[in-house]
Amino acid sequence: MSLSAGEVRAKARELGADLVGIAAGAVLDAHPPDPARPQAPRAISEEDSKSVIVLAKHHLAGTSRLKAWDDRHKQYSAELVLSELEEISLKLVYFLEDRGFPALTIPPMHADPAEYRANGDTRGPLSLIHAAVEAGLGTLGLNLMLLTPQYGPRVLLAGVMTSAELEPDPRMTTPLCLGESCGRCLMACPGDAILHWGLDKGKCAPHASPYGYEYLMKHLEQIIGTEDRQEQVRLLTRTKESFMSWQSLLRGVGVYSGCTRCVDVCPVGEDYERHLKVIQEEIPESTEAKAARLRAMQQARERGERIEGLERSRRWIGEEA
Repeated sequence: MSLSAGEVRAKARELGADLVGIAAGAVLDAHPPDPARPQAPRAISEEDSKSVIVLAKHHLAGTSRLKAWDDRHKQYSAELVLSELEEISLKLVYFLEDRGFPALTIPPMHADPAEYRANGDTRGPLSLIHAAVEAGLGTLGLNLMLLTPQYGPRVLLAGVMTSAELEPDPRMTTPLCLGESCGRCLMACPGDAILHWGLDKGKCAPHASPYGYEYLMKHLEQIIGTEDRQEQVRLLTRTKESFMSWQSLLRGVGVYSGCTRCVDVCPVGEDYERHLKVIQEEIPESTEAKAARLRAMQQARERGERIEGLERSRRWIGEEA
């Protein structure tokens, strides 16, 4: 049976996707973000990786207007959006199968247990942000988050990989990020995790996943290491840490959803002027130390120094950067 890229995009939007892009599986195979640990479609399936369809839903404007990095409303709403994306991707797989093309969902949040790192490196089998760039949805920013023209970085992603050979979307080569001349993400980051075209995942993870695996493991280690039996019982059953772990396990709130301060303050996107600027223009996390780091980055660019993060990711930041 025949199937066009236009039909796939139309179906994805009908199912509820805000943005849809298509990348060629062979291109993603040829350009892994980290050649030492390639996240390639063919590693998932040789037969059903001809095309990768990237789906996006935008963050709720109301939660993007909240300034506290650990606000539970933000975490819960993001979890609902992720659940919606999973439903959309599953229904799109059924649509493709009905048209004669086997397909697989690429989970929005998934870490390979064989490659798990306690330093915040929780890469899954495919990098959806890089796939989104290859699918023409946007470019990467100073901290390597995806930026889109419509919503800036305020999107969550899911993917579908299929045996259908669909016409891919053109990749953007002009950067959306203002880079060192902006640096609002760096100024807002509560973990001070923004590097020069990079991200310190070890510093980011406790904020991005405040009640994730590391939080649970540290709490269990504290319980196991307590010799007093009554204190063990109290730690296990009657503490905030146990309650938050239980509550987060129910819905994933604070596990796959967390801090979005860099996302909230980014001026890229049509939605920023409309909904966010009046609230997020002032950045309370700003410090002189952060400002000094940003100035040093600007000066390095002005001097024409080689910037490792920029060179490593130029394809996805925008080759005109």
